[in-house]
Amino acid sequence: MPHDWAVVGREGEISAAREVLDRSDVGGVVLSGAAGVGKSCLAREIARRAGAEGWTVRTVAATGSSRAVPLGAFARWTDDRAVAPAAMVRRIADAVTAAVPRNRLLLLVDDAHLLDDLSALVVAHLAESGATVLLTVRSGEPVPAAISALWKERRVVRRDVDVLSSALIGTALESAFGAPPDRQCSQRFWELTRGNMLYVRQLADQETDAGNLSVTDGALRWEGDVEVGGSLAEIVETHIGTLAASVRDLVDLVSVSEPVELVCVTALAEQSALEEAEQRGLIRIVDGQVFAGHPLFAEIRRERCGSAKLRRLRGQVALTMGESRSAATLVKRGLLWIDSDLAPDRELLTSAATAANSLLDFDIAERLFAAAAEAGSSDGAYVSRALALFMMSEGESADAVLAHAPSAGDVGEGFINDVVMRASNALWSLRTPDEATRIVDEALRTETGERRQQVLLFQAIQFALAGSARTVLDTLSRIDSTLLDAHGRAMAGLMECMAYGEFGQLDRLSSSASRASQAIASSVQGSHLRGPVTEIYVSGLAMSGRIADAVEVAGRFHRSQYSRPAAMRPVAEQIVGMAYFAAGDLIAALRHLPARFDPADWAERGFLTVHSFARFHLLRAQALARTGDTAGAADALDTARGLRHPAYQYYDSSEWLAQAWIAGAAARLDDARDAARQAAAVARELDQPVREVGCLQASVQFEDPTATARLDELAARIGTPRATAAARYADAFADDDATGLLRASEALEAMGDRLAAADAAAHSSAAYRRGGRDADAARAAARARRLAAACGGAISPALASIAAVGKLPFTRTEQEIVALVARDMPNRDIAESMSLSVRTVESHIYRAARKAGVTGRAGLRSLVEND
Repeated sequence: MPHDWAVVGREGEISAAREVLDRSDVGGVVLSGAAGVGKSCLAREIARRAGAEGWTVRTVAATGSSRAVPLGAFARWTDDRAVAPAAMVRRIADAVTAAVPRNRLLLLVDDAHLLDDLSALVVAHLAESGATVLLTVRSGEPVPAAISALWKERRVVRRDVDVLSSALIGTALESAFGAPPDRQCSQRFWELTRGNMLYVRQLADQETDAGNLSVTDGALRWEGDVEVGGSLAEIVETHIGTLAASVRDLVDLVSVSEPVELVCVTALAEQSALEEAEQRGLIRIVDGQVFAGHPLFAEIRRERCGSAKLRRLRGQVALTMGESRSAATLVKRGLLWIDSDLAPDRELLTSAATAANSLLDFDIAERLFAAAAEAGSSDGAYVSRALALFMMSEGESADAVLAHAPSAGDVGEGFINDVVMRASNALWSLRTPDEATRIVDEALRTETGERRQQVLLFQAIQFALAGSARTVLDTLSRIDSTLLDAHGRAMAGLMECMAYGEFGQLDRLSSSASRASQAIASSVQGSHLRGPVTEIYVSGLAMSGRIADAVEVAGRFHRSQYSRPAAMRPVAEQIVGMAYFAAGDLIAALRHLPARFDPADWAERGFLTVHSFARFHLLRAQALARTGDTAGAADALDTARGLRHPAYQYYDSSEWLAQAWIAGAAARLDDARDAARQAAAVARELDQPVREVGCLQASVQFEDPTATARLDELAARIGTPRATAAARYADAFADDDATGLLRASEALEAMGDRLAAADAAAHSSAAYRRGGRDADAARAAARARRLAAACGGAISPALASIAAVGKLPFTRTEQEIVALVARDMPNRDIAESMSLSVRTVESHIYRAARKAGVTGRAGLRSLVEND
């Protein structure tokens, strides 16, 4: 149970008040604020600190009952003698200040707005006669004239006390429970209390007693649903006060569907009730919408209303909302409708469900489609409901919906029909690509018209996932796009992006992405494609070497409204992480790429996230390897393998690249070269020249001189910025051309690939050393270190070698062995990693030590450490 609710976030207000109390030209401070914001707690803290500094503190608490009695707040200082009111005021003031110097007396009056008139005169008299007053008043409440005159005539200073911020509420909870609240707990407290400390404390007590709020694993966590009842409800209802029936009905109306359009409220409620509710803070009107004055007001009124009244009110609001075309409004109206006392409306519910699909709210879409089906929906609605279930990774339920559809042969919204839905379930939900192919092939033998175009489009998707970009373009060329709706055209544009990105045809990639985005903008069902289109576009730009453009596109999407739906947020994060990794910003990349994946989250995350995790984990494995975290990289690679879908072959080369970089980080250079070559071979077999260039570039970074001819061929064939830069890098490395390597480093940095630029500079430094140009070698090494540091402390075999070179003419093999010695790797392990005999390794160590003028392994380690 919380026991220490510190006054957090109020130090500025406390200090300001204390300064006022010490002034001789004013009589005190008035703290004004809404009920529960913490003004009483703040006043008590100010008084406590004053008392600790030698002030005498007298405390008066005004209440609703004391206000009915003249001088009720000062009852303990009154006597039985009947005298005139003015005389009584003076006598009570004298009693309060007895034996206390008035200039060191602090009178704390809590809820001064509840003072009766005579008690208010006592306070005013004390303030005028040298005592210092500290008052709290509730904003919006009538205040006795004698009290309000104090600040109106500037005899006291008035300070407004506002609610605490979300962050400070978290600090208060941490102070009370001894552990910080986790993100969900902090957010729930803020959403329910809006910074009202009285509500925070009461809610914390209630949920602790209920066993929902507790400290687990070093954090305050809130499990279960909150029920606003007991003393918390009583506190809130006390703040609301007694309401006229018309005002209460208006608050109830708002509570069932906040925010409610003002035009709806004015059509359903009396104007006088609207004005009174707003004046009392029970509602807020913002930009033509009406909200409950506080989240707990709505919560409690919904609890108190009763189900029959709630159903009636929802129906009233739904009928008054009219025929808005806004997707969010359609969804809201549909939800109100199915929870009201209105008869089901098939057309309205279908429109609302379709709108929910467009907003990526698939669980709500499925609920609305189910209600539409019960009302006698069309075949198309069954297909769309199956799509919603599929997007929630509930493929079996989607199949069941299709099985109960009245007939086959219709189409749903977008490019989806019953054939495509069955094939989609086979491909993704059941992970049986052969069955999906059978369904498609069988349908193409009989389907015609629009349905045939839809099935062909799905077949293009299958080819894209299999990495067959040329077949994708061939298939798309056989589709009559005039028979596709906007969703279908968006999907076709996405498939074009994948194909053109693999071939490095950047102009066509950009135009396809643009066409897809335009189609999405006019599609009801296709909004979920914004993420995949952005991902493929960013990937194509990054792989081809347009890295700055990739970062800009990814960042723009991440900041846009389209990344905000819950289903899209992880996708947007991953896209940004991919772009940052391409740019060599390892810290930012690892912040955005997925750190883990729990299979239990599949249903919650849904289709959009689940099927992108494997390839992004492969990128995370590479990024971790470049930081030297080989264990973390291996875990990420294992995770990617566990998530790998049997139909997804287009990124197979990425798995080999991840293995290569893990081997490189572990100083197994031969294994790294072999894996990079295998990655290139896989990409070449699938006719993915852009990916092949990236794999061959990595093999050069692992000091493979055999990639030159193929990179020259690819540079001439596709001419992307990366192909040109990688070919220049390979040629210079094969020729041991130090100056050429330095220029390659500059070209790679200009392209945006700082990781490769660092490795090329390191290779340039080593080549300069071998040529006896020590000054040039030092400059190239400094460049490599600068680039590696800018990448977040990147490591690689090339970077490790410059640490060991110093000013000595080591051979490449000696450089590599000295770098491994510096890591304290035993000779046997070095021999195994380099496919050498232990005796050969010992000979290289001996010769390197002789060149350096040091003794054995210890001397070489010292050489590297001091470089």
